[in-house]
Amino acid sequence: MANADGAFATAFGTLVTGAFLVGFVQRLGGSDLWIGLLTAIPNLVGILQIPGAIWGRSFPSYKRYVLPGGLIWRVMYVPLVILPFLHIPNAAKLTLLTACVLIASVSSMMVNPIYNDWLAEMVPANSIGFYFSRRNAVLTAVGATVGILGAFVLDMIRTGGNPDVGFALIYAIGIGFSVISFIAFSRMQDLPRENPIRQGLKDGILAIGAPFGDKQFRGVLLFLGVATMGQTFAGNFYFAFGRETLSLSFVVLVGATTVQAVGQVLSAKFWGFLSDKYGNKPALIIAGLALALNPLPWVFCVPGRTAYNEWILLTTSFFMGIAWSGINICQFNIMLTTANVRDRANYIGSGMTVTAIMGGISPLLGAFLMAALRAHEIPEVAYKTVFVVGALMRIVTVIVLLQVQEEGASGVKTTWRDLRTITPRGYRAMRELSRTSDASVREHAIESVGAEGTALASDEIIKALHDPLPRVRRQAASALARLRDPRATSELIHQIEDHPDLLEEETIWALGILGDPHAIPALVKTLESPRPFLRRAAANALGRIADPSSDFATHALNRAAADPNDPDLRRSALQALRWLGSHNSDSVICDALHDPWPSVRIAAAEAAAELRIMSAGPHLRQAVTDFNDEASSELAYALGVVGTISDLPLILKEAQTCDSIITRRRCLLGVASLLGVEQDAYRLILREGMDRDTALMEILKPLARSNPRVRVALERYAGGNEGSALAALEKATGYEWLNPLVEQPVDELFLIAACALVKK
Repeated sequence: MANADGAFATAFGTLVTGAFLVGFVQRLGGSDLWIGLLTAIPNLVGILQIPGAIWGRSFPSYKRYVLPGGLIWRVMYVPLVILPFLHIPNAAKLTLLTACVLIASVSSMMVNPIYNDWLAEMVPANSIGFYFSRRNAVLTAVGATVGILGAFVLDMIRTGGNPDVGFALIYAIGIGFSVISFIAFSRMQDLPRENPIRQGLKDGILAIGAPFGDKQFRGVLLFLGVATMGQTFAGNFYFAFGRETLSLSFVVLVGATTVQAVGQVLSAKFWGFLSDKYGNKPALIIAGLALALNPLPWVFCVPGRTAYNEWILLTTSFFMGIAWSGINICQFNIMLTTANVRDRANYIGSGMTVTAIMGGISPLLGAFLMAALRAHEIPEVAYKTVFVVGALMRIVTVIVLLQVQEEGASGVKTTWRDLRTITPRGYRAMRELSRTSDASVREHAIESVGAEGTALASDEIIKALHDPLPRVRRQAASALARLRDPRATSELIHQIEDHPDLLEEETIWALGILGDPHAIPALVKTLESPRPFLRRAAANALGRIADPSSDFATHALNRAAADPNDPDLRRSALQALRWLGSHNSDSVICDALHDPWPSVRIAAAEAAAELRIMSAGPHLRQAVTDFNDEASSELAYALGVVGTISDLPLILKEAQTCDSIITRRRCLLGVASLLGVEQDAYRLILREGMDRDTALMEILKPLARSNPRVRVALERYAGGNEGSALAALEKATGYEWLNPLVEQPVDELFLIAACALVKK
């Protein structure tokens, strides 16, 4: 009923104000100042919203207080139906018109804050953006539809030579809509005010000052005032410019308004979603910057080029509507979200009063500037100057908004970063996710959102963590890991703590990727889960999250790494300790080098090498000697990292037994590490064919010039006799460390020796 009331009230307001009112004023010969005055009146009397809010709070019923003001507002426009036919001077008609608008505005402003407080009381706090975005969409769509139809009717009648009949008919239809609106209003369910506040004059005056004394809300009031000035400075001069200078028809001008309304309607849900997810401030900054561009298409219009002007206005109006949609939704919402809930009506009244007053002063200032410019410039220049000034004022609005504090709002950079992740495929998937209840479609949509990195959809995916279907929950956790939304951490932890029997590996992995230390206690607890795959996932996640100085996580991983009953958990824990860079786990890692399971020894060897655990040397020598399996090459490499030059024969012996090119090269990198040339050797080994030969010749070129035996070594290597080539290098240089290489030649060992020679 509230939306029905608003929709028909909007239809009524569209036909009795705005473009139709400006057209009627021009029909009566009203000047720019008359246009500015009639535009300003509803705003100038906005100061009455403060006493209206205070008085209204004393009523135990919202509806009983709002009803009289709403009725008078509608009734005062009834005289407009007969005003065109009165046989009185146009100046008197303009005066009567002004009086009607003034009384209607006074009655409306007295009840406006209580009506909005009533609506806010109906809507849950976390759905304000959701509700008002849809309400605004409905109101905008109705206003645009009624506006364009009214323009067609008015233009048709005016073309027939009866403009007065046209305006009277438009106003009569508007009054009819107001009756329907009032019927819908009367059917709205009243809400009793829990604590009516009856105040005396002194308390009322103090209450008026309360919002202005609130430091946080004072910034919001300043923003609202500056924003309203920028938004209303040009007032209705856009329409006047279109009629006077561009000679555009009512249909085209209202048609542009309709296209703008389409943009508003289609983007309303988006702005509501943005408001609820990121807060009103970042959304307003983005919308405000877009709104500052809105006057530019009017500036680019050229008198006499009707087709061009129609094209530029109709094509850009859609984007103007998108910007206005964000402003209309978020500017009102930021006032609601920053107001003191216990005194919300007064805060709303103060905010709307500031908006109304500045909305009254600003178009008057614009009218005075327009009048002054007309005295010295042609109308086109005067109009466009006013438009440019208005655009600059809108930019100032964004600067003022940066100082506003909104609790819980995200940063602009964060919001913009997430907006940039939107792709057509991601947006379609996000819409599917919010609309469908089909499990397979939801699963596919979540997967697509994660793959596209559409961070805007993270709220819907977080909700999917509670889906009754396991496969949907698994997909949701995986998608959250890709989106890296830190807000998901608490929900994922909730899954561990409250639903351990429903826990999936993807939930644990997601926590590890998100990297929030708050998840450490829950993950440590999961290390004791009866399900082995969860224990392993928890160990991996702890390795990605924990700080090396976190004794809590390190001790838990040390225990897991020594668990005799689960080799896969031992391997995962050792990997986690390596990622963690723990230096409190040397003994655990060294013990694991003797584990009977190759996978555990590989993980221990990797940890010993990466953490450079020098005490692991004896353990590695023993392990290389005791075992002969797929882990041996990794043990040999680790020995090359933490061992001594005397370990070369042992590493080369292991390299000679390797059947795989991967394991052999791993041993060779251990040799290179002992010789201090691992990075150079790694790059050279990866080269192939003539590219490798050329690089090798460049490496040995300085030595080959001064030592002919080095050239001999190169020739033997080129001939495929690597052992002989190594022997030639040993004779050419006399280095003792080459002896083990000569005694135990291995494919590609010459490359390691060449890199080491250059460094020596």
